[in-house]
Amino acid sequence: MIEMIEIGKCCEVINGSTPSRVKDEYWGGEIDWFTPKDLSKLTDKYVDEAPEKITQLGYNSCSTTMIPANSLMFTSRAPIGHLAINKRPVCTNQGFKNLVPKENIYIVYLYYVIKKYTPNLQDLGNGATFKELSKASISAFKIPLPPLDQQKKIAAILDEADKVRQLNKQLIKKYDALTQSLFWDMFGDPVTNPMGWVKKPMENLMTIVRGGSPRPINDYLGGRNPWIKIGDATKGDDIYLHSTKEHIIDEGLSKTRLLPEGSLIFANCGVSLGFARIIKFNGCIHDGWLAFSDFDENIIDKVFLLKSLNSVTQYFRDTAPDGTQPNLNTSIMKKYEIILPPIELQKDFVEYLNSIYAQKAQVQQNLEKAEELFNSLLQKAFKVELV
Repeated sequence: MIEMIEIGKCCEVINGSTPSRVKDEYWGGEIDWFTPKDLSKLTDKYVDEAPEKITQLGYNSCSTTMIPANSLMFTSRAPIGHLAINKRPVCTNQGFKNLVPKENIYIVYLYYVIKKYTPNLQDLGNGATFKELSKASISAFKIPLPPLDQQKKIAAILDEADKVRQLNKQLIKKYDALTQSLFWDMFGDPVTNPMGWVKKPMENLMTIVRGGSPRPINDYLGGRNPWIKIGDATKGDDIYLHSTKEHIIDEGLSKTRLLPEGSLIFANCGVSLGFARIIKFNGCIHDGWLAFSDFDENIIDKVFLLKSLNSVTQYFRDTAPDGTQPNLNTSIMKKYEIILPPIELQKDFVEYLNSIYAQKAQVQQNLEKAEELFNSLLQKAFKVELV
């Protein structure tokens, strides 16, 4: 049986703090200072230099505390649960409960055991606006603590499993980068058109329409007609959209736009401007979407068009009329001139793209298996089933 010990007995728990933002002399120094946001997109367990630094005056002005290298930074609010091992002495804001390990616990083991028990720690959070984990709560929380030699063996096994996960994640990123660069390598910038392709206004090549929104939308939900939202397309396939989470009733069809399968839809406003998918079903779009249809397949390939539009998202954002949010109306898109390389070259591009996606799909499967293995080992590790 593994001994369960309170975190406060194997770690010193240290709070952070924030110097006044109105004091310029507190900022831009040489002391590394982290916020929870800095840990939000980590792919590694370690962090080094902080994006933001404070001066000695700033440090002295508040109650933040330097934590030594090889401590565990753990976010205790907004949200609870981001964690990392710092490679150098750092301090943090008040969104952390940092754990400085004592001699009886190995830092990498501490990282993994806290990672495993993060959901339990999240349940201990209190607060109306957002949950926060108190110093007392984390100090009293008990974790399994085998002897040091076993801790190191467990950490080594989990490290190896984690390496496989991270390798597959990096491969997926490389495939994503390749799909993004392939278009520019083959066709150049569609706006400046350095390769001199023929260009034509979109209205000469297709039908462009805008969606519509039954309001209030909640009165029309629950039917059989797919209701396409941006959130339906934010995960998975980045060309095709296969399903929706919500549907609307028949009475809402007269207030929206029902599109046939194969339509290319394009988000025309807000933070999602430029987001495009080809739908694999008959579905309805709201007024934040444009739809392109009636293509001459001898002139333009639909997937080529989608990637061409995706490649100039920033251009669309920069040229959209000023307002609360960028907004590309139907008239603007009709006048936009797209490049028209020979259809054979467009189809070659799509074939290359499909080949990349096929390889990426295999890596994605490998990643899912690696995730399953890692999570299985993580559950077994603290029962000492691994050693």
